[in-house]
Amino acid sequence: LLLTRIAGQRQIGRLSGFDLVVVIALIATATGPLHSARDSVTSAVISTAVIAVLDVGLSYVALRNSKLRRMVEDEPLVIMQDGRVLEGMMRKARFNIDNLLSELRIKGIHSLCDVEFAILEPNGRLSVIPKSQARPLTPRDAQVSTHYEGLSTVLIEDGNVLEDNLRRVELSKEWLYEQLQQQGLS
Repeated sequence: LLLTRIAGQRQIGRLSGFDLVVVIALIATATGPLHSARDSVTSAVISTAVIAVLDVGLSYVALRNSKLRRMVEDEPLVIMQDGRVLEGMMRKARFNIDNLLSELRIKGIHSLCDVEFAILEPNGRLSVIPKSQARPLTPRDAQVSTHYEGLSTVLIEDGNVLEDNLRRVELSKEWLYEQLQQQGLS
């Protein structure tokens, strides 16, 4: 758990190829003592820590060095442009038309003609930029001004008032109780 906290907020479904190799190496190293009586727990812990430190160190260096970052991480691939599927890029990504159509449907796009760009991200997700004519109308498009809404904050969790959150958004318990009362809650 400590090593995953140090490594950062990467999720299993969003690992790059390099991250996957590191995870497999960590698993293989950490489980060595379970498979062989000759492997000591101490050496497994040290090896696991070394791999984790190298991974974190490499990720910090890659943050500042774009050449290293391109060697270690995949780059986004444009697989659609102006409503056309770029077959060469699809082949390069080993991404088939069924995957593409499925991802587009999930994003609420039902026609290839409505796509300006579809980009296969390094984490395996598809980013889609619809053509301007296919985008939903926004208040800015209609020249309607809106008010800042801020970030939602949980004030009550499992029946308990979260006083730290109340203080963070500069509200009081009295205000909260008044709001609850207006909703018919006691």
